[in-house]
Amino acid sequence: MVPWEILFAVVPGLILFFYGIENFSREILAVAKGSFAAILGRVTKRPILGAILGAVVTALVQSSMATTIITVSLVNTGTLSFIQSLGIIIGASVGTTITAQLVAFKMTAFGQVLIPIGFLVGIFGRRYKFLGKPLFYFGLVFFSLNLISMALVPFQNNPEIIGFVAEYSALPLAILIGFLFTAMVQSSAVTTGLAVILAQQGLLTLPQAIPLILGAHIGSTTGTLIASSRMNLHSRRAAVAHFTLNLGGVLLILPFLMPFTELIMTIGGTEAQMVANAHLISNLLTATVFLLLINQFGRFITWLVPGDEPEVLMRTRYLEDGVPDDTELGFGLIRKELGHAHEVTLDLFRAAMAYLATSKESDYQMVDRLKDLNIHLDGRIGQALREISRRQLTDREATEVVFLVRMSNEIGRLGYLGADLGEFFQIAARNGNGAFNVLREKTESVYRILDENIVGLGRLFPAIEDDTVAELRARDVELQFAINRRYREQLISLRAEGDAGDSRYLEALSIIEAANAKVRDLRKLAEQYSREKKAEAVSVGLDDPFSLRNPVAGDDLERVPDLPVEGRISRVNVEEGCCGEFSGRGDHDQVR
Repeated sequence: MVPWEILFAVVPGLILFFYGIENFSREILAVAKGSFAAILGRVTKRPILGAILGAVVTALVQSSMATTIITVSLVNTGTLSFIQSLGIIIGASVGTTITAQLVAFKMTAFGQVLIPIGFLVGIFGRRYKFLGKPLFYFGLVFFSLNLISMALVPFQNNPEIIGFVAEYSALPLAILIGFLFTAMVQSSAVTTGLAVILAQQGLLTLPQAIPLILGAHIGSTTGTLIASSRMNLHSRRAAVAHFTLNLGGVLLILPFLMPFTELIMTIGGTEAQMVANAHLISNLLTATVFLLLINQFGRFITWLVPGDEPEVLMRTRYLEDGVPDDTELGFGLIRKELGHAHEVTLDLFRAAMAYLATSKESDYQMVDRLKDLNIHLDGRIGQALREISRRQLTDREATEVVFLVRMSNEIGRLGYLGADLGEFFQIAARNGNGAFNVLREKTESVYRILDENIVGLGRLFPAIEDDTVAELRARDVELQFAINRRYREQLISLRAEGDAGDSRYLEALSIIEAANAKVRDLRKLAEQYSREKKAEAVSVGLDDPFSLRNPVAGDDLERVPDLPVEGRISRVNVEEGCCGEFSGRGDHDQVR
C-alpha cells in the first residue's frame, strides 16, 4: 500500500505541474495571437516542412495536444487541408518529447529562477511585459517537477513503494495506466515528466517506464477526438489520424520491445535520461515511418472515416501568389478569381437549400464555411485591386478597376444574403412546430428560378452575352410572378388561420427576392463592363476578347449608369472610396 505521506507530497506537485503546463500553453498562444494560425496556414505541401513546423510549435507550447487541437480546428475552418494537417500532427509527436529531455537533464532547478523573473517582467517589463506570464508558467512547470522530485527522495529505498511500482508495471496494465492517467490530465507531458522524475529517484526502471510512455502516447489523443466530434468530416479525419499515428507507433514498438529497450540501454546515460531517450526515439521512429508512408496514411484515414463532404479551404484559386507586375495579367487573374467567387456564392445558396432539405448540422456548417470563404475571396480580390490601383494607370485600366471593385462588392453582398437564408432556415428548423416541411416545399419552387439566374450570370462572369441578358430578364419576370403568387397564397392562408398561421415563409421569399435584386445589379454591371470591353476592342482594331455582341437594350439599364472617365487618370485611389465600400462588407440588403 502506498503511504499517505507520498500522496500528500506528490499530488500538490502534480497539480502545480498540470496547472503550469496548461497555462504556459495558453499564454504562448495568446502572445502569438493570430500568427500561430497564420504560420500553420502557410505551411507548404511538403510534409517534412509541416512536420518540422509541428515539432517546433509543440516544443514551444509544451503541449502536443494544444498543437493538434488547434490544427484540427484550422482544418475545420479551412485554413489547413486534411493532407497538410498530417505533417503537423506527425511533427507534434516529436516536439512533445522536449519536456522529458529537459527534466532528464535536471533543468528543473531553473524553475526557482524563472518564476521571479517572469513575475518581475510582467510588472516592470514595459514593452516586454507580454513575456512575463509565459516565463512565470514555464518556471512553474519546472518548479513543480522539482517539488515532486524532492518529495520522492525519502522513499527511494522504501520496499513498499518499490513493490507497489513493480506490481503495476506489467506490460498490459502499465500501458492502460499510462493511457488512463494521460486521458484524465489531458497531457502526455505530465505522464512522461512524472516517469522521468520517478526514474531519477530510482523508483522506476527503464523497462517499467516504457509501457507507461506508450500508454501516454495513446491517451494524448483523447482530447483531439473529443474536440473534433462536432466538427466537419475533414477535421474528424485529422483527429482520427492523430489517434491512428500514436496507436500505430505503440504497435510498431511492442513487437520489438526487448530489442528497443536494449538499444536505449546501449545509448546509455542515467536511468532518467534513458527514459527520456526512449520517449524521444520511439516518437522519432514513428514519425519517420509515417512520413515515409504519408500518402498511404492519408488514403487509409480517408477509407477509415468515409464521406463525400467537399473540403472548403480559405484560399484563392488564382491570387495565392499575389498580383503579377504585368497589370493586364493581373486583371486577367482577378477576373478569374471573380468567377471563382461567383461559384462559391452559388454553392453557398445551394448549401442553404441543402440544409433546408436535411436539417443536418453538417449542412449548416457548410453554409458557414462557404460564407467565410466568400468573405475571404472578397477581401483578397479587394487587396489585389488596391495593389493595382497604386500603379500608374491609363483611363481604360482605371475604368477596369472601378468595374471589378463594384462587382466584387456585389458578389460579397449576394453571399451575405445566401448566409441569411441559411440562418433563417436554421432558426425555422429549431422552432419546429411541424411547418418546416411546408416551408421547404414552397421555398424550393421559387428558389429554383433564382438558382438558374445565378448560374446564367456565371457563364462568362464578369462579362456577359446579350442572349444571357435576355434569359435573365425573362426569369426576373418569372420570379416576380412566382413571388406575387406565393404572397397571395400565403396571405389567404393567414387570413383563414389567423394568428395560428405560419408567416415564416414570407421572410424566406423576401430574402430570395433581395438576392435576385443583387443578381440583377450584377447583370447590369456585367452589361456595362462588356460594352466597355467591346468599345475598347473596336478602338484598337482587335477582336472582342469576350466574343460579345451588344447587350440587349432596356430601360432598367438606367438604374446603373455608365461610368464616365474624363481625361487621363494616372492613379485610382480605391482606398478612398471612389467606388463605394471597397471591402464588400458594407451595408447590404439583409432581410431578416
